[in-house]
Amino acid sequence: MAPMDPIIGVNEAFKADNNPNKCLLGIGAYRTNEGKPYILDCVTQAERRIMENKMDHEYAGIDGIASYMKKASALAFGGDSDAMKNNRIATCQSISGTGSLRVGMEFLR
Repeated sequence: MAPMDPIIGVNEAFKADNNPNKCLLGIGAYRTNEGKPYILDCVTQAERRIMENKMDHEYAGIDGIASYMKKASALAFGGDSDAMKNNRIATCQSISGTGSLRVGMEFLR
């Protein structure tokens, strides 16, 4: 049997905790005590800014948003790394962590 996933362990510890003020922030969407999605204030603010600036809701290109991928690459590899300077990094944007892992594994396969 594989060792327990530490992220799932957070969820199990949450279930076992009897504190009435507990709040699960580790896995999936945040929820209210009634099980409804809890929308973070920062998300509401971001949505308001999108609407105020009349930004569109178009789909990204098939490989993702170029400016996002460039910034993500700089974060991952270092903005002044040789790989970044010499344009040796290929990226694509994917939905969610699990979705991204699947795309990566399909690529490696």
